[in-house]
Amino acid sequence: MKIQSYKDIPGIFFDNEAARGVTGRVFIGSQDGAQRFCMRFFEIHPGGHTPRHSHDWEHEIFIHEGHGSAYKEGRWVPIT
Repeated sequence: MKIQSYKDIPGIFFDNEAARGVTGRVFIGSQDGAQRFCMRFFEIHPGGHTPRHSHDWEHEIFIHEGHGSAYKEGRWVPIT
């Protein structure tokens, strides 16, 4: 089991057309032996965004702090 502070996991900063002002960290992924699961943490800085996309599988978003919007079923939904 992997137990550590999220701050100890190196972040990757994205600043391009697809993802602007976003720092991403992989908490649990294939490198940890998880073949069908990935837990990631994204810090989206003011004015930042991730790409609009969808998945063929279950996908969760957990908002820890702040506010924004998520695209769901053809419309933008406020999240906080």
